[in-house]
Amino acid sequence: MVLEVLKENGTSKHMLEHRAQTLWHTVMGPTVNKATTSVRVRDGIMYVGLNSSVVRNELFHLKGRIIAAINKATGQDVITDIRFL
Repeated sequence: MVLEVLKENGTSKHMLEHRAQTLWHTVMGPTVNKATTSVRVRDGIMYVGLNSSVVRNELFHLKGRIIAAINKATGQDVITDIRFL
């Protein structure tokens, strides 16, 4: 009953997006975390602020693998795209 109400209100989607956002640091590890300035998710798109153009370029080339890893960690296909800022 509670899950049905959450799904109807879109809250479960919001909760999954928040979980994906918090999993960024776990999935990516300490090296990338040092270059990460912000992470947010909206409508399935993860926006990641980075302070290094070198790291941004490397992550851009790995975007598909990163999306797959984050979705695997959340248990659902939550993230559809990542934008590196």
